[in-house]
Amino acid sequence: MEFEMGREYWNPKVETMKKGEIKELQTKKMRSIIAHAYTNSEFYRDLWKEAGVTPEDIKTLDDLMKKAPLFRKDDVRDRMEKGDPFGGLLSVPMSHLVACFASTGTTGTPTFYAYTRDQAENLSIAETRIAWMVKLRPGMRYVIPGGPWHWHSVALYGAWRRISPRFYTAGMVAPITIGHMFDAVMKFKPHHIFAALDVAFGLNEEARKRGIETTDLFSDLLFARTGHGEPMTKVLFEFFKKKWGIMEAFDGGGIGEGMMVCCDCYAHAGQHMWEDFWHIDLVDPDTDENVSMETGERGEYVITNLHATGIPYVRCASDDYCEVYPEPCECGRTHLRMRITSRTGWILDIQGKRVTPYDVRLAMEQHPETREAAFTIDKYAKKMDKVKIRASYDKKITKDPEELKDRVQKTIKEQLGIDSEITWVDYSQLPVMMHKIMRITDLTKA
Repeated sequence: MEFEMGREYWNPKVETMKKGEIKELQTKKMRSIIAHAYTNSEFYRDLWKEAGVTPEDIKTLDDLMKKAPLFRKDDVRDRMEKGDPFGGLLSVPMSHLVACFASTGTTGTPTFYAYTRDQAENLSIAETRIAWMVKLRPGMRYVIPGGPWHWHSVALYGAWRRISPRFYTAGMVAPITIGHMFDAVMKFKPHHIFAALDVAFGLNEEARKRGIETTDLFSDLLFARTGHGEPMTKVLFEFFKKKWGIMEAFDGGGIGEGMMVCCDCYAHAGQHMWEDFWHIDLVDPDTDENVSMETGERGEYVITNLHATGIPYVRCASDDYCEVYPEPCECGRTHLRMRITSRTGWILDIQGKRVTPYDVRLAMEQHPETREAAFTIDKYAKKMDKVKIRASYDKKITKDPEELKDRVQKTIKEQLGIDSEITWVDYSQLPVMMHKIMRITDLTKA
């Protein structure tokens, strides 16, 4: 079935704004949200007074990055323990809220995100641009795991309302309900699908168990949006295009703090983030010192939500390690692009080098037998002399597991400059939280 793909952009005027116009708009919104947060949030008043900073000190985006104090989730959790579910961030009366969601708790005690009606509408607009960018079109059959428990669901439902695909939800974003989503794909034969990376791999595994070829399962599928918790790589893009027999796959991401969504386009040159809704800067995760966004250097991104009056986020550290590409993309969109590589808590010190699970993935996926990169790293010390990996491999194409181990270890040495120790395990033995493989098993806390 052919669909009219139409224009490239949902909102050409906004998505291709000149950089100067974007910065001018960000500056105006930034001043407004800072004044609102400082006036209405006890958390921000205390944080900024302790830092000796007032809203009058922040006149430019450069001032925001260099003068405004950042904060982390644990700062909010400390206040939550005293009885405030929003940790002092709520900046409007409770009666102004239309929805509230909890985080998954991947990095600690779940925190709460709340929407005002305006914020929900703005996030839906941001998501609509993304959905259109990844080729979702009116009338397409669209299968997605059910997610009304998640803050992102507000944005997704808003986008569907605007674009009008025929969408079907099935199961939850968790391995235990892979069968439900698989059955929905079998019955509804979608043209487009949304599946976090581990869910996508789970669908492949379910197809193997049922003796069904994935190209038959996805016989009508044209496009897929995946990622969301795990970064896609060039190898993975090509893997899914071939494995599922589709035209294109896209890499999505986001964060609950600031309720930010981002996604790549057909160029696969980083995830587009809409700068009229959010501002980010980079810091060193160990020192909180600013990191340049012009050089491609990795850093922890710090987010400021420019439109959220309910729970403003002004320089909230994300716990995500990423690279930023500020130049316009070949697709014509001018908003900056980012590539989230891992959690900052997953940065390991191995033989004096900063190593992340993303780096290990890039090495493992060089081999067909471990292309799906199903693994966890055992962190056995703060500073390690080698990386210890528990991983599974494709049993259908692996002739000699020990020979494969030698090859993978050699690749890790060549690409990362570190030694490794690999233990093969069955996929079911890998630790999982919700839909995500736990990439780090911290044995130091055992």
